[in-house]
Amino acid sequence: MRPTSQPLRAVLALLALGASGCGSEDADALVVVGLTTDMAIGFEIDEIESTTKVDGVVTRAERLSYGGGELSLPAELPVAPAHDGAEVELSVAAFRDGEAAAIVTRRAVTRAVGGRRLLLPVSLDEGCSAVSCAAGATCAGGACVDPFVAPSALADHDPMWIASASDACKTPSSGDPEIMIGQGESAFAPLEEGEVVPIEAGPQGGHHVWLALRVTGLRQMGSRLRVGGYFRELEFELRPFTAQVTLHRAAGDLCEIYGIRFQVDRGLMVDAVRGRALDVEIALEDPNGDRATAARRVVIAP
Repeated sequence: MRPTSQPLRAVLALLALGASGCGSEDADALVVVGLTTDMAIGFEIDEIESTTKVDGVVTRAERLSYGGGELSLPAELPVAPAHDGAEVELSVAAFRDGEAAAIVTRRAVTRAVGGRRLLLPVSLDEGCSAVSCAAGATCAGGACVDPFVAPSALADHDPMWIASASDACKTPSSGDPEIMIGQGESAFAPLEEGEVVPIEAGPQGGHHVWLALRVTGLRQMGSRLRVGGYFRELEFELRPFTAQVTLHRAAGDLCEIYGIRFQVDRGLMVDAVRGRALDVEIALEDPNGDRATAARRVVIAP
């Protein structure tokens, strides 16, 4: 990942200050960039760099990284208030962790309209990762196109656009939300009903199993995971845990998460759970409120 130098940080700060103070009485034309991608954040994209200009003047430049907790898509990129007819331009580049060359770049241009707040949709498309366009063109949907979008072709900004925005894991062909419980610390592996699973000692003294999920129809980022369990023979319910997770895109519409550490002896002696059947219950809910649940009975290894 490319570190941000102190001089660049200072420049970015000055640009942000300049953008906040560049308005005037006739700057009532607003543009909001809606940035999306069909690639998996944190796996295929780790960092983006974006620059916005109004009438050729840079008003905002920023670098957002997944590792730094700053990058989550879809997202809105604000543009400084502009006057009627001002040219608004966005340039954005996406990078993988540790790579100096961008895997995808995109440029979009429009004109602000007095009294309107426009939504300028900009996508970082996987189909553009191997496309090189001539000067003046940009890649969208795997093809080279004119970066200019007439304001008459743009809708007014509605914050609810994010709910239906394109997503690496929630696509029109995904179907209803569904999760499948598997196992694995570093990859998804199938888990049969009643299968014996090994337990490991954790870093803080407890013992856990490694769970994994295969997911369709739920957003890649910001989904809330809940994992619970019940030892029927012991009539003991394990305290559930929750976490916000990021899914990894697998094949087709399938996404996965692995390395879910679930402690099985919280409130119990580990010898009491060895050889016992454990009913695992998992729920996953995305930021849109769509939800899927699944259950699987496993047997803790003796």
